[in-house]
Amino acid sequence: MPGAVSRNARIAWIVLAILAVFVAWLSAASASSGIAFFYSVPIGLAAWWFGLRAALIAALASIVLYAVGGLIHAIPHFGMALAIRAVFLVGVAAAVAWVGERLAALEHSAEELEAIRAALTPADLPELPGVDAGAAFVPSELGVSGDFYLLTNGPDGSAVAIVGDVVGHGPAAARLATFIRARLATFVANTSDPAELLTLTNAALAERPGRDRELVSAICVRLRPGEDKVCWARAGHAPPLRLPQLDELAADGATFLLGAEQRLELENTESSLAGSEGLVVYTDGATDVRRGKEMFGLEGLSGVLAPLIGLAARVMANEAERAILEWADRPIRDDLCLVVLKPGPR
Repeated sequence: MPGAVSRNARIAWIVLAILAVFVAWLSAASASSGIAFFYSVPIGLAAWWFGLRAALIAALASIVLYAVGGLIHAIPHFGMALAIRAVFLVGVAAAVAWVGERLAALEHSAEELEAIRAALTPADLPELPGVDAGAAFVPSELGVSGDFYLLTNGPDGSAVAIVGDVVGHGPAAARLATFIRARLATFVANTSDPAELLTLTNAALAERPGRDRELVSAICVRLRPGEDKVCWARAGHAPPLRLPQLDELAADGATFLLGAEQRLELENTESSLAGSEGLVVYTDGATDVRRGKEMFGLEGLSGVLAPLIGLAARVMANEAERAILEWADRPIRDDLCLVVLKPGPR
């Protein structure tokens, strides 16, 4: 019962500290000395360890002991002296308890955001048929944002990669990204059609209760083993980069952000991968980083990726992340998310 022992020990420390202050006050040469203000120490401990209620109980006990001491030693202007000490001790109890609650709330929030990040961008990637995959993700250093990726197997034996970015920042954007990613993971169990997956997700977003113009950019890529082509669709997102040329794939049809319209019509694009060494899918956090007034941009990203093309996907993603962070000013103001898809064993 280590928890119970610790709690009892803390209570004992508080009681002994209150009694120690009482004895020291009685032993003082002057009954009007400020020793009674040292009751704030055990009261502060009670607030830190047990919260406001325990601190108020400790404050009440201290005030009662001060009043008892006043019967032993005459205190000039006893009523005013008692009132001043009572206000001070209750104030200490409230202040320390508030600080403790705020720190606990911040710790809980940090743990929640860390769990959200782990869900949005898992470090362990699944085995994908015919695809060597790697991913890099660096959260914004100004607070969590809403970038995410999903690498999974489609019901037809294909490999499906989805990258998205919620418009906005902070915990609300991260929670929305968690919602979007969870819906995509559910839908991909039944279909691997990129445009259909994004359309279904848009419908789920439109049906969210109390939603207020929640917007998400996303891109979905499907690769089938043995095929030298890729089927993909996007919703307000940058097209993939083809390796080794590092040019953007040409897209068919218009593109709109998820959440922009209740009914969203998206088209699939089929692009040839003959002679290609793979694809890179990314969010704007990989291009919008800055150094001074200079923006990294697509040119900077291509420059970083070019010497890495011959590496395995995971190594390439990690090295690209390192190079971008070395170039950019810190803190980075947006999540950095990048997924590399290369031909793998079939």
